[in-house]
Amino acid sequence: MLEGRNFTIYTDHKPLIHAFTQKHEKCSPRQIRHLYCIGQFSKYIRHISGSLNVVADSLSRISEIEIPSPIDYKEFAKAQLPNEEFQLLNSCTNFLKFQLLKVPGMDTELFCDVSTGICRPFVPKEFRPRIFETLHNLSHPGVKATVKFVGDRFLWPGYKKQVAEWTRCCVPCQRGKIQRHTVSPLGTYPVPRHRFDHVQIDLVGPLPPSRGYTYALTCVDRFSRWSEARY
Repeated sequence: MLEGRNFTIYTDHKPLIHAFTQKHEKCSPRQIRHLYCIGQFSKYIRHISGSLNVVADSLSRISEIEIPSPIDYKEFAKAQLPNEEFQLLNSCTNFLKFQLLKVPGMDTELFCDVSTGICRPFVPKEFRPRIFETLHNLSHPGVKATVKFVGDRFLWPGYKKQVAEWTRCCVPCQRGKIQRHTVSPLGTYPVPRHRFDHVQIDLVGPLPPSRGYTYALTCVDRFSRWSEARY
């Protein structure tokens, strides 16, 4: 969709607008590779304030909801009050501050911690796995991100350790994420003594169509560095 088109990149991170004008000596090798990749498509970067960056917010941020939709709000509220862990937390003099608040759009009221300025409902034991699955399965983030994601919205004793264990045991995460990369050693080849003794051949592509072709055959002579490319 982007190849062969002129477009402008809008970002609310203002320092990025000078990314293509700064010296490469100030960039890390990874930043140089990223800029090289982006530069193949567009070098026009413009700043837009975060309050006006509506498109990015709608695509990258999850709508602010306190309770995931798969939760039965009425059963959730019934399980809160007789819960022994909740009674212990509510009776202890600590930094937690519970209030009975109404769920938006419903007649159900839940006990929520408001000590941090954010409404965090107390989660009974039987609802914890379902809440974790609902939030974690949105994008399968890592351990730290999932713990923060759950902790910003819900509360129960020892949730950090429990959420971390569930995240490490997530089967889709183990299938889709590589924790250890296998790095092969660099190969050693004898130096050729004459031209065209050793020619390296490779296919490059897919590229933008040219005369009906999308791949190029490249040949490089290792002795003279002479290169040829053919569609």
